[in-house]
Amino acid sequence: MDLERKNRYEQLYNIKLQDLYTFVTEVMRDFSYSLIRTVKDVENFRRIELWAYQGKEEQAALVWVEVVKPGDALDIYFATDVLRTMNDENVTRLFFFTNGHMEPDDKETLEGTNHFVFGTDEIVETLLTIDKKRAVRVVRKRKKVNVPSAVILIKNFLRANIRKRITIRLKTSAIPELTDQYYRIVRKVLAEADKIKDLNEIPVDVREKLKKIQYELLPELVKTPSYVFNHKFTHLRNTLFSLMEYTIVYIGNIIEYEAEDDLKRNRERIEDLLEKLNNISEEVANYKEDMMFYSEKLSLKVIMYSAFFILIGLFIMVVVRFT
Repeated sequence: MDLERKNRYEQLYNIKLQDLYTFVTEVMRDFSYSLIRTVKDVENFRRIELWAYQGKEEQAALVWVEVVKPGDALDIYFATDVLRTMNDENVTRLFFFTNGHMEPDDKETLEGTNHFVFGTDEIVETLLTIDKKRAVRVVRKRKKVNVPSAVILIKNFLRANIRKRITIRLKTSAIPELTDQYYRIVRKVLAEADKIKDLNEIPVDVREKLKKIQYELLPELVKTPSYVFNHKFTHLRNTLFSLMEYTIVYIGNIIEYEAEDDLKRNRERIEDLLEKLNNISEEVANYKEDMMFYSEKLSLKVIMYSAFFILIGLFIMVVVRFT
């Protein structure tokens, strides 16, 4: 056994779930699959997800990642659990990854048409093949897609979390701080994207970082529609939602190697929305000034009316007294 292969086996023997998952993402992307959503995540033990072939949700596959500690064995019912989950999720494609030992009968149960089972041998050999491909520099061609990968991601996230929406009432004075937070968040994302030297050859660690940011932004799509602003600033709700939506899609354009035209168009939309947010502080200041002027004008009217009615009252009292 050569040294590189031996190191791979040793790495898998006592691997953490997150590290094995990094291997899995490399393999799945080599198969042209992209993540749709997480089905279940058991810390340091199991992760179950749905991935789509070339972004097509109708061609989804169940990806099951199972980690066992040195000396432990896979659960005796794991194969049955995998097949049951496939049935629950209504998928016929399977990618199963584990660093544990599988009995021949269990492996035979899982294997089949469009079923791919990766034990330690298969994972090591696949990764070595991927390493060889990397050794030959290939410029990836960005592809035009009918539906961006992130749109599917957003749709599934909103479908799963729509009931979590609550009402968040904000004072007008809090608006500049809120919009500034969103402005800074998106600017950081754009700064990360601008660091990429070659958009057709993105390093694995950079893709993973952007993917993590993309998932961290998803909850904002549930939060932003919950904001209730003063009637003058109700448009902000749509602006903030669109900003988050386009930023998530933009990240997907980058990491899934989607068409450069889509990439540029979404970047322009983001910049336009950021420009709107950049003017919010001035709008709020002008609104406060207008409201202050209106309040002063109203107060003056109240004083004048009060003085008038006092004079009328005094006049009536004098008339009554001397008649």
